[in-house]
Amino acid sequence: MAYFPFITDIENMDCLIAGGGSVALHKAEILSEYNVNIHIVAISACDSLLNLARNNKRIEIRLRRFEDNDINGMDFVVAATGDRELGLHIAGICRKQRIPVNVVDIKEACSFIFPAIIHKEPLLVAVSSGGASPALAAGIKRDIKRLIPDYYDKLAKNLDKSREYVISNTKDATAATRKQIFEKLVIYGRENKGEIPENIVKDIIEECLEQS
Repeated sequence: MAYFPFITDIENMDCLIAGGGSVALHKAEILSEYNVNIHIVAISACDSLLNLARNNKRIEIRLRRFEDNDINGMDFVVAATGDRELGLHIAGICRKQRIPVNVVDIKEACSFIFPAIIHKEPLLVAVSSGGASPALAAGIKRDIKRLIPDYYDKLAKNLDKSREYVISNTKDATAATRKQIFEKLVIYGRENKGEIPENIVKDIIEECLEQS
C-alpha cells in the first residue's frame, strides 16, 4: 500500500456504512461532523446509533441485510459489520466500481483509512500509522494535541482572513517577499494569542515591501 494523505472536502458526499454496532457508530459520529450524507445498512442497530440518526437528518438507517446495489451512487463506503467475509466482499465490489472503501480491521482490503484527527476549525491535523497500529496513531494524536495552544483555531482563522488582503496588496512583490509577510503574520499571531489586527497586517506588508 502507498497511502497519501489527501485533505479533501467531503461535505454533502454520500457515504454508505455497512454495520450497526459500536464501530459503525464511531465512524458515523466522526463523519457527521463534516456534513456527510450517511446511509447505514444493518440487520440491527445499537441504541446510540439509532439516537444519532434521530437527531441528524443527514443519517438514514435501513434495517436489513447488505445488498450489492447499496453501494450505487455512494462516494465512499465503510464496512463495519464485524464479518470478515462480508467485509472482503464489500471491498471487492467497491474496487470494481472505483469507490473508495474502508474495511474495519482488514487493512489489506482498504483503499483509504481513517486517521486520528485533531479538528479545531479550520485547523486540521491527521495522524496515521498506515493502518499498522491505530493505537499508536491515537497516542501520537494525544501527544500533538498537548502541544497545540487553545488559540490556534483563532490564529488560523485570522491568517485566512488576512490572506486575500495580503495577496491583493502585494501583486508586484516577489514570492519570497510574500512568504516573508506570511511568516511574520504567523509570528505576530503566535505572540498575541491568535490576534492579528488589520493595522498590523498593513504594517507588516509595508515593512516587508520596503525591505525587498
